[in-house]
Amino acid sequence: MKRSLLLMVLVILAVGGTCSLAAAKTEAVPLSEQDPIELSLEQAVAMALKQNLDLYLKKIDLEQDQAELDRAIFVGDEDMIETARTKLEQAQQNYSTARRDLVTEVRTKYYELLQQEASVQNQAQALERAKTQLEIDQARFEAGMISTLDLQRINNSLLDAEHSYESALFTLDTKYLEFGRTLGLELGMTIVLTDQINVDFVPFDLELEQAYQLALNHDQGVKTANEALTKAIDAVKAADNPYTPRVELEKAKVEQEKAEIKLKQAELTLYFRIRDDFNKIKNAAANVLAKERELELEQQSLKAEETKYAAGVISNQAVVAQQEKLAKAEDAYTQALWNYSQMRNQFLITLGMVQDLSGGVDDGK
Repeated sequence: MKRSLLLMVLVILAVGGTCSLAAAKTEAVPLSEQDPIELSLEQAVAMALKQNLDLYLKKIDLEQDQAELDRAIFVGDEDMIETARTKLEQAQQNYSTARRDLVTEVRTKYYELLQQEASVQNQAQALERAKTQLEIDQARFEAGMISTLDLQRINNSLLDAEHSYESALFTLDTKYLEFGRTLGLELGMTIVLTDQINVDFVPFDLELEQAYQLALNHDQGVKTANEALTKAIDAVKAADNPYTPRVELEKAKVEQEKAEIKLKQAELTLYFRIRDDFNKIKNAAANVLAKERELELEQQSLKAEETKYAAGVISNQAVVAQQEKLAKAEDAYTQALWNYSQMRNQFLITLGMVQDLSGGVDDGK
């Protein structure tokens, strides 16, 4: 009797497991058939802050350290409380830093995706030029106007253009996969970027001193140092009375002096960081203008070579070589423009002139 009952239970479990597995298979939707996820930059940041696994680990650590402090307070052991509070403060700092870094990472990768899409377009244009040139040369070859060597040359150029285009597509696909991982998405989810960031060249007109003054009012390190100095000054005032031991007043004054030094250090650190970033942006802006001039030169050179080739003055070697030079110039200009745009935008965030999308302070709860 018992054996029959056991067999019946096993059969029910087996059938139930099979049904559950079948239901799971029925409900599961292949990644390729799932709807694309449309994301603006702000939506991408919000998703990453919610789903990024590295940040989630930091949040777990923060919650554990908070629980440890709560237990120490419950026990009432002062040493345990101090140790737990110090550990919690470090975890809070780690979480806050990781959160800010994640926002910057998402912004950077969003820019890089749009930049790579522009590079793919450049390679597509180069490929179309090579195909058009092949059609022209094929007709000239059949008319007996060029040699097999000339035809082979443009065929080789076309193969190179196809490879460059496919490589750019593969790189774009990889960047999308990496972006999805940063957002905490399943591998292979299709993402569509909805923000079309303007990368038209905008001159950087801020002066260095103006940028530094703006940064002073926005930098978190300087703010923290100022707050510490204010507390130290208040402590000196509180200890400066006949009822407080003199040694306490001396200690408070020493802490105030240390706070003043730390504030000065924070301001100097910020100054040199702003100075370095300012110089990089100026150089990036100059590089954009230089690449633009080179691009215009290569475009005009290609027109000149094509005119000569049509007149039968030169072989297609010069045209093919110039097409390849133009493709490189187009990509170099695109890279320079996107690099400058991203650097400029990040610098303006540092100055508090552009929203940083961090969504304010998050305690991780």
